[in-house]
Amino acid sequence: AQAILAQAPLGSSPRARSSAHRRGIQLLKSGAMALATTSALTLLGAKQAVEAGIAEAQKHGFKVAVAVSDAGGHVLALHRMDGAMPVSAEVAMGKARSAVMFARETKLLESAVNGDKSKGGERAALLTSGYVLMEGGIPIIDPAHGKIIGAVGVSGVKPTEDAAVAAAAVAAVLAPASKL
Repeated sequence: AQAILAQAPLGSSPRARSSAHRRGIQLLKSGAMALATTSALTLLGAKQAVEAGIAEAQKHGFKVAVAVSDAGGHVLALHRMDGAMPVSAEVAMGKARSAVMFARETKLLESAVNGDKSKGGERAALLTSGYVLMEGGIPIIDPAHGKIIGAVGVSGVKPTEDAAVAAAAVAAVLAPASKL
């Protein structure tokens, strides 16, 4: 059975209730949807991503900042490793936000502006209109419904290395929970 989407306020007349009922039925028939099922990245998930990113960076001897944002591009977790440049925290947050707002890896944004650069020396698109258009930001896409629920941004080493650390962080969030 489907629920009625429109309701008249409590204490309304029978006529008002009937009108609300008709509007609800019309909405149901039109296929309109007022609410959608979705998921959200939790603080625990953001912390797991940061920890996985830091572990990946340590494995390679990198000093980076790892930022995790929610689906709105707002930072949920941030960690700047000892020895990482202070600006890397800002750049990592910008990469995470840009990945969410543009709904794609920031590598694609950078190559759209700079062309296909892989050596890390070209930075013409470092900052554009408040977004960071350089490799190292990766959206987190919920496999259950294909929607972006957040993103990871990494900064501190070469862009391809930043992206590898970000990929490890994203993979940690999407990995199935271990069974105890």
